[in-house]
Amino acid sequence: MRLDLEESSITRVSFDFAVTLLLSNGAEMRIETEGVFTPPIGDEVGFDPEDARPVAGVLLGLLREDVSLAEAGDHGALRIRTKTGMEVNVVSSPDYEAWGIVWPDGRRVICMPGGELAIWDLPEQHERSDSR
Repeated sequence: MRLDLEESSITRVSFDFAVTLLLSNGAEMRIETEGVFTPPIGDEVGFDPEDARPVAGVLLGLLREDVSLAEAGDHGALRIRTKTGMEVNVVSSPDYEAWGIVWPDGRRVICMPGGELAIWDLPEQHERSDSR
């Protein structure tokens, strides 16, 4: 499933008990379970969002990167790739929500425990018409 983040750039990378990416299109992505960061050159680096301190500097490399691919695959696997070849991959968790994305227009996708995707589409627009 395409996640409609392509052509956006990553404008903020923050850390608490998740790794959060804010994108130029206003979308916010929270990664709450372990993932893998792969640089264009070098070895992949595993990260745990609950304590990203050991790899925070590496993950900050995503800052100002343009997204070329963003998709949710089989069983809730998240794949983000930048135009320079950086990649973030997150698999689902059997026990927790692994990741989620919220767009400013109200759309939302959450990877539920076990990998099922919960999807909220655009809120319905109710048009008022005056019948005067």
